[in-house]
Amino acid sequence: MAKIVSVTANTAIDLLIEADGLYRLDNLIAESSREFACGKGINAAKAVESLGHPVICLGFAGRQSIGPFNALNSGLLHTDLIAVEGKTRTNITLSDRSAGRETHIRTPGYRVTPEDCRGLAEKIEASVLAGDIVILSGSLPAGAPDDFYRTLIGMCRRKSAVTFLDSSGRSLAEGIKAGPDLIKPNLQELEELAGTGLKTTSAVLKAARSLLGLGIGRICVSLGDEGVLAVDAASALAGRVRPCPIEKATQVGCGDALVAGLAVGLLRRLPWDDCVRLGIACGTANLYSPEPGRFNAERAADILTEVEITPNLSG
Repeated sequence: MAKIVSVTANTAIDLLIEADGLYRLDNLIAESSREFACGKGINAAKAVESLGHPVICLGFAGRQSIGPFNALNSGLLHTDLIAVEGKTRTNITLSDRSAGRETHIRTPGYRVTPEDCRGLAEKIEASVLAGDIVILSGSLPAGAPDDFYRTLIGMCRRKSAVTFLDSSGRSLAEGIKAGPDLIKPNLQELEELAGTGLKTTSAVLKAARSLLGLGIGRICVSLGDEGVLAVDAASALAGRVRPCPIEKATQVGCGDALVAGLAVGLLRRLPWDDCVRLGIACGTANLYSPEPGRFNAERAADILTEVEITPNLSG
């Protein structure tokens, strides 16, 4: 049976600090402080687990901080990360609910070697079978070549696996040259690929369609509260939740949960519009959870009924 494999080259420890008055006071006591083993691919894997599907997590983690990632192992989620020299980076989220604002601070982490990269490629090649869905998520760590995702996607495609790419910058620009089956840029990332601002729905659709010519199967553009635009060779559709939730624990990991929902939908052989519905429901359910990717499946099922799909977009 086909499985989902999540690859996180640049794992992270997410530190969430909640403190009201953060943006108007110089000294204050935090209301809460929580740490989670994360990284975009790890978040996506936790979301797959939340939907009740098994998932394998591959990638790197700093030798000094691999413990929290090993602790994620469960009956459905299996981590098999390569320990590299150094420490996993820390992503700090400062949340002030009274102001409705979040500030994100990212610290540098480990550096990988060519031997580390070869080791991960070999592990992926040994794990992936035809029909598997491979999610390649996040930035690349220092030391990894810009075309690392391109190499991994090419390898997975040769094994007849389905590839999802959710990255940014050079790693995204290089990765799409291998023709992944799906990419999930946000608006800013799509604008960077297009080399211009995209102010209208028609402009976003035109930019997405131009990328299909590079061999990409599907493009799902995440637009935050405005939902998503999903484009492939046969269709273009928009999806969003109405009304969009007002109360949010954190927005961290919502895009990763969206990717997980799309992957699980494809694994379930759902029609594409239903895959988009599930992805949006998962991304929205993630808003209510302080831990990225770890959401309540029943809440996601309830939200699923509130997702509106607009098919046959033109522009």
